[in-house]
Amino acid sequence: MKFTNPPKLSKGDKIGVIATSTPISILDGAQIQRGYRYLINKGFTIVEHPQCRLQNGYNAGTIKERVEAIHEFVKNKNIKCIMAFWGGYNTNQILDHLDYNLIKKYPKIFIGYSDTCALLQAITAKTGLVTYMGPAVITFAKPDSFDYTWEYFKRVCIENSSDVYIRDSKIFADDLYFLRKDDNHRIIQKNKGTKIFQKGKAQGTVIVTNLSTLLILLNTPYLVSLKDKILFIEEAEDFDCQMIHRFMVQLKQAGIINSIKGLVLGKFMGESKIDEKQLLSILEEVIGNKKIPVMYNSNFGHTDPIFTIPNGGECQLNTRSKSILFYRK
Repeated sequence: MKFTNPPKLSKGDKIGVIATSTPISILDGAQIQRGYRYLINKGFTIVEHPQCRLQNGYNAGTIKERVEAIHEFVKNKNIKCIMAFWGGYNTNQILDHLDYNLIKKYPKIFIGYSDTCALLQAITAKTGLVTYMGPAVITFAKPDSFDYTWEYFKRVCIENSSDVYIRDSKIFADDLYFLRKDDNHRIIQKNKGTKIFQKGKAQGTVIVTNLSTLLILLNTPYLVSLKDKILFIEEAEDFDCQMIHRFMVQLKQAGIINSIKGLVLGKFMGESKIDEKQLLSILEEVIGNKKIPVMYNSNFGHTDPIFTIPNGGECQLNTRSKSILFYRK
């Protein structure tokens, strides 16, 4: 399959906000506005679809309402980017109902992470359009925003740089600030940076996704073949070491580990309680004798800050220099 890039963003463009699973009405209004204000201050106009605040059980509206919201923004020529507010658990409900020909006809940036990866994977698989794992509105709605996150979003989606080298952030935060009484700041930690499990070099097409979301898409038409791809995976704080171990074994048993060219794992949340020794043991089991470069503790996923990753884009890995390069052919 040939993958194509959507048009880049420019200052003054409109960003359409959707909620593919969990409604945003459960969140404090001031926090919602903080995320919008951040993007407005960067020069963009924000259009929140009313569907974001609907509630149908635990979802932001019915399947029909969520699908219609996406279709409306796709057809709206003034909307240049469709950004998820956040994730949830049930984005995969809508995949059978989307008009992929419409999405292909009006290509634009789709971006988000976590459960939104189901939508991103489906669009790339069905249309060949490059989508992006990167910041959602909630990323910018947190008490402290990180320049690192914005800089990589800008390089990939606004400047549309032909070569984007990923450098480790010097700091990170993974605290559940919203559970604290003093929820007006993040707990900042020193970042140990990307680490190497297995040495090597690789070059090829990127597939980037939340780990559990990847597994629910197996054997569906909504996942690009992972053969000879460079796989980037991350997971939320909901899943502890036992679950991550279980998921990684499934990756091996499904033949994915044996089919890919390289593997990069995002930084796990502290809440998951996955220490480095446990992670290395899991990787040793699932990688086995497969000679591919494997890197971990990289700046993407549910921790902050994160870099933006083109799903369907091109990448070079080099463990000798601990380098990740996204490039255009």
